[in-house]
Amino acid sequence: MLKKLDKTKLLEGNSGIARAVMMPETINKEERSVEILISTETPILKHDSWSGEKYEEVLLHGEENIDLTRASNAKLRWMHGSGQYGELPIGRLENVRIENRQLRAKAIFSQANPNADMFWHMVEEETLSEISVGGSKRELRITEREGNVSLVEVTRWEFHEASLVDIGADPKAGIGRNLNNNEGEIMNKLEELRRQLEKLQADKAPETDVLRKMDEINAEIKRVQDESNEIKRVAGIKELAALHVDLGYEDVKRFISDKTKTPDDFARALLEAKTKNQQDVSFQQGEQTAGADDVKRAVADSLIMRAGFKVEQPHKDVKRFEGASLLDLARAITGFTGFNKEELINRAMSTSDFPILLSNAANKMLEMAFDEENATFEAWTTSGEVKDFKQGVAAHLKAGGRLQKVAEKGELKNFEFGEGGEVFKLETYGAEFSITRQMLINDDLGAFVDVVSEFGKMARRTANGLVYDLLQGKGSFSSYKMSDSKAIFHTDHKNVTSTGTALATATLTSGRTLMRRQEEDGKALNIVPKFLLVSPENETSALQLISSEADPSSSNSGVVNPHKNSVTVIVDSELDAKPWYLSAPRRTIKVLYLQGQGKKPVVKEKTRDLSGMTYQCVFDFGVYAEDYRGLYKNVGA
Repeated sequence: MLKKLDKTKLLEGNSGIARAVMMPETINKEERSVEILISTETPILKHDSWSGEKYEEVLLHGEENIDLTRASNAKLRWMHGSGQYGELPIGRLENVRIENRQLRAKAIFSQANPNADMFWHMVEEETLSEISVGGSKRELRITEREGNVSLVEVTRWEFHEASLVDIGADPKAGIGRNLNNNEGEIMNKLEELRRQLEKLQADKAPETDVLRKMDEINAEIKRVQDESNEIKRVAGIKELAALHVDLGYEDVKRFISDKTKTPDDFARALLEAKTKNQQDVSFQQGEQTAGADDVKRAVADSLIMRAGFKVEQPHKDVKRFEGASLLDLARAITGFTGFNKEELINRAMSTSDFPILLSNAANKMLEMAFDEENATFEAWTTSGEVKDFKQGVAAHLKAGGRLQKVAEKGELKNFEFGEGGEVFKLETYGAEFSITRQMLINDDLGAFVDVVSEFGKMARRTANGLVYDLLQGKGSFSSYKMSDSKAIFHTDHKNVTSTGTALATATLTSGRTLMRRQEEDGKALNIVPKFLLVSPENETSALQLISSEADPSSSNSGVVNPHKNSVTVIVDSELDAKPWYLSAPRRTIKVLYLQGQGKKPVVKEKTRDLSGMTYQCVFDFGVYAEDYRGLYKNVGA
């Protein structure tokens, strides 16, 4: 059994307890000095060799926490005095102070120590990138955390010295250009280049001079972008390295020095290192299961049912996993029988079975949540699938209103596809979510289920909202035009009553009449509306008008209602209060989905490493107006 953390042991051997940052933009070459951010309150994962436990350590940085008695005589060393360069200090520290709960100072390199010359030049060229700060811990507070490593807060510590090192522990530490602190300098330089360019243009300088200045500006922008990307790359690697205290410096240095290596590459290397000596494991198989596939199905069904969804014909072994936690499911998938959560999670992360299981379950939950969410657009629109995201043009069949007479021994004419078909294009809507190690340790299945379910509902609401945005000319469709460069509802289209009248027998008759009178190439189409689209405010009036035996607009109860059951009323809160619409059961609004997705959103695994798994929820959807003739709008009153 592992021992608990012991304060006495943790207070022993405290030569290097913190980390630091150098800020190259503050380099003063004449006095060989540079400002350094010595330490912050960033939690650092450590390993207690006495108890065998890991813990997170935080150095508190209030005035009451740090003893700066020795700061006035503090030295700058190499590797805390170890190795061939460690006998003499390579510099001194000045103006050691606490600012915004951070410890800062100025490092001045020695003029007398010849070894200091080498280190100074390495700092100038940014070869050396880290500092470790030495001191002594005096008081600390240990907090045991359920499902997580213990938190050790150093509430009182004494500052001794700072040392140049190869790699520091703080993921936020490193000798790298601080773009946030240097943002003003960068913008000033770009502004000066812009002014120079404007002057060249105003003076009508030769085109070659103008192009040369534009190249200079573009080169500066690229340099800043490259530098920013490099900072993010190094910080990402350090952040992962800080979570694995058993790593050697050389492994981390190798990845940082190779600029082609990304944090994802480093994460994959960590995963391989963790699992290369690990034996393959197989699914545990109960007496009544046929094998690994059965376990997968049973576990997936139990996960979906636990999330509150109904599974038609669940697997016969699903009861074996009723009430199972995420860790229980990981254990069933990996076959791991030990009690070490870290080892169990490492095994789950190192096999594709567990992430795929969660992905499959997520897709089923997503589909169910999508189907359960209320949406009305599918009742009156048509749908189709397209194979890619390229902009397309729907073919417009110009058949006319009647068939052509065929003379004796005459030939049948082909239907013609006219010019100016309507343009359509798929768009992708989505978000990401992660299952972290902490979620697995805490068995936080609820968060996983909630995120997936909510995305399914949001996808359904998004599709519904986009259809009604197009119908109303709102949002991204506010300037929508059909192939004739006119809005869907336009006086030239003879499908809108712009003066606006309340929904009643006469006004519904006017709308139906306009729709019946629609023509194509001079031929009557005799379109009959099938759907009446109204807002919640018009719901009661619409239902009365369509359901009453007698005409609601007449004072005589004996007058028959001509519109009884003539159309289906569709009510949607996406519609504005006053306007109402008629839609025919023909080409009106068409929605599009990506082929092979089942007309549903999908969950896909994006990344997986020792820190967790990231999934993408994507919904590929498009909508366009096929033909204005089957639609009518009254702006209401």
